[in-house]
Amino acid sequence: MAFCGAARAASPTLVLKFPEKLTPKSAVATSWEMKLTTPGKIDSAAHTITFEKLLPDTPYEVALTMADGMILQGVNLDWYGMDPPKPNVQPMSEEDQKAVTDMVTSVMAFENKKRVMMVRGNSDRITTLVELIRDVDFHAAGGNIIWRVELWYFKNQFGGWQQVKQQNRVLRRERFKDQAAYDAVVPKVKWIPELGGFKIPKDKQMLEITLPADLGAASAAAAEMKETPKAK
Repeated sequence: MAFCGAARAASPTLVLKFPEKLTPKSAVATSWEMKLTTPGKIDSAAHTITFEKLLPDTPYEVALTMADGMILQGVNLDWYGMDPPKPNVQPMSEEDQKAVTDMVTSVMAFENKKRVMMVRGNSDRITTLVELIRDVDFHAAGGNIIWRVELWYFKNQFGGWQQVKQQNRVLRRERFKDQAAYDAVVPKVKWIPELGGFKIPKDKQMLEITLPADLGAASAAAAEMKETPKAK
């Protein structure tokens, strides 16, 4: 009996119950930290996806590929570390959000386009999901397009917002040979916070999550409101 218990504890399972209107064709759970990817088993009748043999106490992001090719990609907007926030933290204000967004978009380096896609945080710390594009000619690249999606972290310290250096997390980085190749991939990826940050505690063998009923509708609305700009 002790052996069976140890075996179960070593192989935690994540079960997601998805809305009936969603029709995922495939699903994967990825640990960015450990660089591990685990495929999910889809039960269309029960509207569940099961991921087995995951690591305990490790955040996972889930990606759902729909029948039409759209990808609902989970993203974890939680703070990157375990350090507690400052006392008496207030909600993030419009001024906080604008200050951080301006910091992201005001300085251009290798990329000639930057876009803040999502912002989450408070008056002490903020996480942003940032899209970066290089679509102008550069040495030895011809007409290639570089596309990156990253998480950037900011702390309110020394009288203002400061980016936390060396903590950017690259979620996607791809080079496309032309605009057609770019258009075939980028607009189909929708970033969904509700599919990110799943973590099975060490003292549990299974974690069951019911996804929001409007998950598909929310992704469609986000795509309409924040349409990925043409690279060119």
